[in-house]
Order: sequence, then C-alpha cells, then structure tokens
Amino acid sequence: MLVTDLYSPVQKTDIVLVPQPSNDPNDPLLWPTWKREASFAFLFFNCIIFAACPGPMIAPATVALAVQLQVPIKKVAELSGYQLLIVGALGPIVSVLAQKYGKRPQFLFAAFFGVIGTGICIAGFDQSSLKHSYVVLLAGRMVQGIGTTAFESLSVAAIGDMFFLHERGLRTALLVLTLACLSSFVAIIAGTGFEHLGARNLFVILLPIQIFGMLGVLFFMPESQFNRGVVAAPAPVSSSEAVRAKEKATNTHIDEATPNHANGTSSSIVKRGFLHDLRPATGETYNEQNMLKLLLEIFVHFLNPAVIWVMLVSAVLVSFFVGTAYTLAQIFTPPPYNLSVAQNGFFFTGALIGGILGVSAGPLCDFTARSLARRNKGVYEAEFRIPVCLFAVIVFAIGWFTWGWALDHPAHNRVYLCSFCYGAICFGTSVASTSGGLYILDAFKPHSTQIFILQMMIKNFIFYAFSTFINEFAAESGPGHMARVWGICTVCGFVTCVPMYVFGKVNRVWVYKMWSRYLSDAKEG
Repeated sequence: MLVTDLYSPVQKTDIVLVPQPSNDPNDPLLWPTWKREASFAFLFFNCIIFAACPGPMIAPATVALAVQLQVPIKKVAELSGYQLLIVGALGPIVSVLAQKYGKRPQFLFAAFFGVIGTGICIAGFDQSSLKHSYVVLLAGRMVQGIGTTAFESLSVAAIGDMFFLHERGLRTALLVLTLACLSSFVAIIAGTGFEHLGARNLFVILLPIQIFGMLGVLFFMPESQFNRGVVAAPAPVSSSEAVRAKEKATNTHIDEATPNHANGTSSSIVKRGFLHDLRPATGETYNEQNMLKLLLEIFVHFLNPAVIWVMLVSAVLVSFFVGTAYTLAQIFTPPPYNLSVAQNGFFFTGALIGGILGVSAGPLCDFTARSLARRNKGVYEAEFRIPVCLFAVIVFAIGWFTWGWALDHPAHNRVYLCSFCYGAICFGTSVASTSGGLYILDAFKPHSTQIFILQMMIKNFIFYAFSTFINEFAAESGPGHMARVWGICTVCGFVTCVPMYVFGKVNRVWVYKMWSRYLSDAKEG
C-alpha cells in the first residue's frame, strides 16, 4: 500500500468499517454502546485482578516470606514460577477451546478458579505447620495460574470481537499497559500491604475484589465470539489508519452511522435478551476443525524464522527483566541497602514509570515506519517496524551495564540509580515488545493470534525456569555479574534484527506460499 494514500482527504461517505458487521442484531459489533463498554470495562478490570495482581503480590516480600515460612528464597520464587508455568502450559489449550466453543466459557472458568486459588492461598496461612502452609500456598498459586490464563490469552482477541478496527487502539493499549506494566504498581502496593497487614491479609483483600470481577463476567460479559460472513474490505497499513481505507472494489459507500448489512435485513433474526446472554455457553461451535489440528497449527509456526526472531526479541530477551524481579528483595534487603519490605515495593517505581513511558513505543514505531515508507517511494513494508529496536537495545545497554556497575559498588544511596536502571530496562522491554508485536501484525496478520499465544507460552515457561535458578545464580556469582550477563546476551540477541530486516520480505513470501499450499491440500483432503 502507498503511504501517500494515508494522507488523502477522506469524506464520511468514504469510510469503510473493518470488519464489516453482519445482518444479525446479535453481532457483537452491533451491540448497544453501553453493552460493549460494560463488557470491555469488566474485561479490563479482570485483567488487572486476575492476570496482573497475583504474580507480583509477593515479589517485594520474597525474603520476609522465606523467613516466615522457613524455606529457602528459591522456594518463594517458585511460588510465582509454578503459577506462570501453569499459564504457559494452558495458554494454547485455552486458545483452541475459545476458537471452538467461544470465549465466555473460558472467562467464566478462569474467574471461578482465580477466586478458588485466592481462597486456597488464604487457607495456606492457617495450617498447623509451616511445611503444610507452603504446600497449600503453592497449590493456591497454581490454581490462581488457571485463573490467569484466559485473561492473558484471550483479552486482546475479545476486543477485536466487539470493536471496529479504528476503535481498538486505545483499548488495546490499556490492556497491554495492564498486562506489561501494572505488575510494578501492584508490587509497590503489595510491599506496603505486607509490612502493615501481613501476607495473608493481602489475599484476604484480593478475594472480594475477585468475586466482584467474577460476577462481572457472569452478568456483563456475554459471548463475543461470532461467525459472520466475510465482506470484502481493503486492508489498512495499521489499526490507527483503518478508517482511511477507501473502497475500490464497489461503488457502494458505507456510512459509519449506518453500516451495510449483507444478505438481507436483520428483521427476521430474533435478538437475544439479557437473560439469554447469561448462559455459560451458547451451545454453538465456532470452528469445525478438529481440536487437535487447531492445537498443532499453533506449533507449526515454529517453522517460520520470523516467529523464532520474535520469540528471541519479545520473549527470551525481555524475560531477563521479569526473571530479575525474583532477586530484587534478595539484593536490596541486606546491607548496605537495608530496604524494608515496603521499600522493596517502592523500588518498582522506576519500572512503573518506565512502563508508562513505554506506551510511546507505539507512536514511535508508526513514525519510523512512515518515515522509511516515504524514503521507499511511498511503499510500506512490514520490516519498517524493526529499526526501532536499535533504540531499544541502546536503552537496554544503558540499563543493564549501569545497573551492573552500581551493584558492584554498593551504597545505600545508589538504590535510586538501580531503580532508574530497572525502569530503563522496563522501557526497553516495552519498545522491543511493541516493535515485535507490530511486525507480526503487519507481516502475518492471519496468524497473529496463534503467534502471540506461542509468545505468551514461551515467556511464561522461561519465567518459571528463572525461578528455579536465578536466586542461586545471583548469590553465587554476584548481582552485578548477573546484570552484565543479561546485558551482553541482550545486545548480542538484538544483532539478529539486521538479517531479519534484510531478509524479512523474502521470508514472508516463502511463508505465505507454504500456508497457501497447506490450505489447498487441507481443502482437497
């Protein structure tokens, strides 16, 4: 597509809605505004309380909780590690079930188990022995992982079910901010809460909030999965420019206020009522393919070199940031820092600010892509999303290597520098993740959901792996050495951006040929 098309004058009658709504009044795209916004509000709320809250709740208290339960620090880290392992393992399964039977059953199931998991965690602190307390607490954290999976895997796709392309930008950014950055804010609150109320009461406070979220799913999040006929519409360069796409295949102009309903009128279709929407499942099958085949199709994408690159840039390298969180209380609780549990929580302020500033990565990627497209005679290529990673790796290098120096020269007042460096790493993480995600959306849009599920799975597996060794690694080799190792791995890993930029278009052509051949063989079979 020519980038100059994006700046041509657009009249209201030139607007084409993407995707095109059907003639069914039950189409989520045609829901009343209050219904769509209420559904999104509870989706956003539940992403906070079920996906963002449970993981970092005990991060600032890693050392204090290890003393309380009389277990090694590594065992406390594994309380979060096993939770993330469950999320990674169930992610592809939940995605396939959603494709087959809808998203509402998955959200209800997740909310219910999230509440149960928090209740088990509360019971873990009431056991007669510390050994039983740890085992029950571990079980509760794993059940909480079941409650996290659907909200981490399906939320962005649910936005696509209910909103047109030009309505998704802000809502998607809010969800990404929630899942990627709000954990730092939770850690700040949890640190103070643990110090004044104790670990048990943190879960006691969370429980009624999660119950409220579960009731929100039950009453205000009807099934958003919908089978609608495919109506031809031009594919825009990015979501923010979707409303600028001009219809060239037909002379029919579609007004935003009166969408074109294909294949007749909606008067013959009965509109579902509020009580009908309360059913746990609609009873419909949204995909006729075998579930095993749908599951295997997710893993076929590992044959795509671009997917391997995204896993490296947006999963492996950024996992160093999350994995290091397991060690923060271990580093800053002893002298010379002498931070309390609450102060360990406040250390995450740098990451919170870095994550918020990381929202600018989206406009930065758009600006870079438009600039390169102009230099390419107005022709846009998906690989124009990659060069912004150069900025990310510079910020990463500043963060990791400066942090390594500060940790090798410990002093109480250097904790502020360390927090700044951790925030820089969080910012670099946001930029790299945004760049990789936008590249996948632009280059492999039909398969983007499956690729993102793979990315989520790999990240959570790596997070679990870190929980099994990183505390011992930091203690034996020193936290400064650990930071330098992650910095060197990050800089070397981002070198792969060069061949990806050079050969990305060739790879895209090859991938589409392979998928076309696969779909052709599947249709004939």
